[in-house]
Amino acid sequence: MKIYSIIIILLIFFAIPASTLDLTEGRIKITLHENSGSFSAYYLEDINSGKYTPFLFDKDPETSLLSIIVDNKIYKMGNTSIFSKEVFSTPTGGKIVWESTILKVTEEFSFVKSQKSSLSDGFKISIIIENRSDQSNLIGLIYLFDTYLGEEQNDHFLLDTGVSVSSEVSYISNFPNYWISPSSNTGFFGLQGMIRGPGITVPNKLIFANWKRLQDNLWNFQVKKTRNFNLIPYSINDSAVSLIYDPIKVPGNSSREVVVVLGAYTNSSFKGSSLLEDSGIDSIFDQTINTDSDPQNTETSIKTDLIATTDLIKKIDSFIQFPDNVTDSEIDLIVQILETLKQRKKLYENR
Repeated sequence: MKIYSIIIILLIFFAIPASTLDLTEGRIKITLHENSGSFSAYYLEDINSGKYTPFLFDKDPETSLLSIIVDNKIYKMGNTSIFSKEVFSTPTGGKIVWESTILKVTEEFSFVKSQKSSLSDGFKISIIIENRSDQSNLIGLIYLFDTYLGEEQNDHFLLDTGVSVSSEVSYISNFPNYWISPSSNTGFFGLQGMIRGPGITVPNKLIFANWKRLQDNLWNFQVKKTRNFNLIPYSINDSAVSLIYDPIKVPGNSSREVVVVLGAYTNSSFKGSSLLEDSGIDSIFDQTINTDSDPQNTETSIKTDLIATTDLIKKIDSFIQFPDNVTDSEIDLIVQILETLKQRKKLYENR
């Protein structure tokens, strides 16, 4: 148990740079960029080599963006001087907060697991828009995701219905449960974006189109079904996904929330809610209990357990920062996780 105490103490004094915040849990890494108000997300494709693959275009994270509309006035978050912005760590991950005299926009990131995974392999984005005025305002939002994995193939996107997408298309009803930006890499099947499911906010419109055309016309985009994902000469073979949540009336001093979930495609699905999602300790418990020791591949088993151990240390560190939020049941789960890891350590030593 001494090793856990030493690592926890080191983490307490570890200072995270103010300009970025790196979040990791299971097979997911998220980087929040304070300067631009954007994020990058990665999947741990190979546990043994530690290879991470970007979910979205990461050479310029600002190409994926959040746009807010308030009574016909449009704000591209991270690209307006009206809002101040800061990045914070939270017990479940991290958040970007924009503030002005009229609005407070909080974009909170936390980790989720698909139904078939013992490790976190997805993430949830909760966008909360607070109307700070005393009067009602019409408030809507769009999230544009700059996908890239499917651009090496003719079909840039796949839907759970079996439909492939190779040209511009939109949905305003009969939504798929999820879309996939498929990877040509045989070891990683691609990015999965949930549209429907428990705790997930269903958009009013879903659009697949060329990134630049979408980016230039977020709130008045007109789909042309005969167009592919080219915009010659500016943007070639460049696709993106737009989730549109139409403006609704938000009373003064109240808020609107939208929940988006993305993750690795594993022929499974994600939820936007869980019983203990306030802490996320249940996710670590599940990944520890459900990870079998593989006698044929001890290295992979050990590295999987190391991921669980690292996740647990980070979670304990967040509990130390927010001690009033810790429950007895969460402490019990921590004890069970430690005992499980201790028993598995003995198995490794006997091989």
